[in-house]
Order: sequence, then C-alpha cells, then structure tokens
Amino acid sequence: MKIISWNVRGVGRRSKRRVIKDKLLNSKADVIIIQETKKEVIDRRLICSIWGVRYTDWVSCPSNGSSGDSSKQWTNWWLSGVYGPNKAREREDFWQELAGLYGLCEPRWCVGGDFNVVRFPSEKSNGGRMTRSMRSFNSFLQDTLMRDPNLLNAEFTWSNLREEAVCCRLDRFIFTPEWEELFPNVRQITLARVTSDHALFNLIPAS
Repeated sequence: MKIISWNVRGVGRRSKRRVIKDKLLNSKADVIIIQETKKEVIDRRLICSIWGVRYTDWVSCPSNGSSGDSSKQWTNWWLSGVYGPNKAREREDFWQELAGLYGLCEPRWCVGGDFNVVRFPSEKSNGGRMTRSMRSFNSFLQDTLMRDPNLLNAEFTWSNLREEAVCCRLDRFIFTPEWEELFPNVRQITLARVTSDHALFNLIPAS
C-alpha cells in the first residue's frame, strides 16, 4: 500500500493538471489525497484529468470555510485527508472535529494532508516560540495515541518560495497504533516539489 498526499494549490489550468497527472502516474500510488483543488465541483471528468484512470473510486468533500476533510472506509481501516485552517482561531474547532472522527474511525485510522500548523518551533526554518496551536496539535496526538512518523529525507514540506525563504513542515501522515499493525514499518518521504509550494509526499511500506 502506497499513499500520497499533496496540496496542489489549484487544478484550474489544463497545463497544471497535465503536470499533476504525470507526477501521480509516475508515483504508482494506490491512494491519492489531494488538498486545495480550488474547485467547487469535483466530478469524474476532473478526476480522470488528474488521475489518468477513468474507472476508479473517489470521494470529495467541499471545504468548510478555509478547511475541509474527507474520509474513506475500506474493509477494516479508515483513511482521511485533511486541509487544516489557516487561522489560529479556527484550529480548536478543527481538532474537535478530528477528535469526533477519531471516535468513529478508530481503532485503525490514518490521516494525511496539509494540517497548516507545525508541532514544534524546530519545524519552521525561522524558529519562533511554542504556540497554542502547536500545543493543541500535540495534545490531540497524546490524547488519541496517534503516531507521527519521522519525515526521512527532508526537514520541511512547504516553502514560501521567496529569495529569503521560510520553510515549514505543514504536511504529514499520522495514524493509530492499530493501523500501523496492518502496515508495519511504513516510511514517510517527500518527493520533488513541482507546480506547488508544497512538496508531494508519501507513506510507503519499508523496503
């Protein structure tokens, strides 16, 4: 099982969809989680234009303000894709919503996407102090006992792409211990950053 998550920053332009499609086809992923499509309507034609396979299963969830999530159930585990809110004041509601999903999806649950928040100041290239949003993220992980695996080949997943760049680790996968029992020793790595300020990153079984 190979899972990829990517904040694509819009799929409106045909040329951009071609780049996304080529990258996803080359990834040979089993499941793709995409955030920030900036499209109000997600239909099979659009899915085919960025996935390349007409007969495939998919699910979408419109954003609620600036954030959204969607969940998919397999026979014995759940996968959720998230796009976290940009505003700090909206993040408490986000964690409460995820906590509610945990109650529905545990014991075997994996969550991936752009959380739009880091866990520690060290996950930002310009450092800073421990914030309430960071503490809330860590409290959620502690309360649910969900695992946050190391990112093996990079420190950060997002950049503002400026001359004096600021970089952060906004994107990640987290999962319950019971999910990890199904897919032991999974690795989390980034792929090349293309057509977005977020890196493409994936969760794959250990080789």
